Amino acid sequence: MSDFDSMTVAELKQRLKQEGLPVSGKKSELIERLLANVEGKNHPSENNSDQDLPFLSSLLQNGISSVQFDLKLVLHYGIAVFMLMIFFIGLNSNSWYFMENTESDSSPEYGMYIDETVTVQFGLGDIEILYEADGFAYGPIDEEMTESMEYDDSECKRIDEFSCDSFSSAGTLLQVCLWISILCILIILGLEISRGFGKEIPADFQIPEQTILKLCWALSTSLPILATLGYRIIVGQSEMNMEGWDDYGFGGMWITMFLFSVSFIIYIYYKQLSSIISKFVQT
Repeated sequence: MSDFDSMTVAELKQRLKQEGLPVSGKKSELIERLLANVEGKNHPSENNSDQDLPFLSSLLQNGISSVQFDLKLVLHYGIAVFMLMIFFIGLNSNSWYFMENTESDSSPEYGMYIDETVTVQFGLGDIEILYEADGFAYGPIDEEMTESMEYDDSECKRIDEFSCDSFSSAGTLLQVCLWISILCILIILGLEISRGFGKEIPADFQIPEQTILKLCWALSTSLPILATLGYRIIVGQSEMNMEGWDDYGFGGMWITMFLFSVSFIIYIYYKQLSSIISKFVQT
């Protein structure tokens, strides 16, 4: 026997009104309605609990079918993760600048020929020199040797063809800017993941959080472009003697970083850039 059985019809109807439930029917129906309401509060349905779960919690517990994706946001953060990988690759790449020279030596009367190639690849903190020899001289020749040196090494500073100090300064600029961009993207992703798991952000932090997010997006999109252009200016204006080198110039990593960084900032700030361009054209 429940507590509702001892209540009068008037009391039952008053209780139903308080719960926002219908008040029509016999006493037994009123009691049944109140009992069902109490049971629903004590044991919420699985569907309701699933709907109340935060996005990432629901995704992990109930699968991809339990959530609805915002394609724009998925692309937004997907591109940020992609750029995060590009930044890490750039920090470890030796393809920012290159120099290459090939020399051939042959003695047809003795059936000998040798092709020697020297390739210098520039990273952000060091140089990699690759020596390759291919040919025939009293037997087949196929040799390869790699040497690396830091920009601060005394041996590097004695090289006349380029300035190690200039490459060191340009590399340091890029490293600092890329690490700041990486940190900013990690902050952005960390805040969004916290939201996805339903972590409540303190009210006192909500306004600074929006400011931090705007600042992080601005730094992570603009710094790579500025640093890549700065690298080109510093290296391009340094003293270099390219006589005797067949090919030289900015490498694949510089081109890749510049193109992806420009695409990154255009995608993130497309509306703002479009508005600025429209106003400029009208003016």
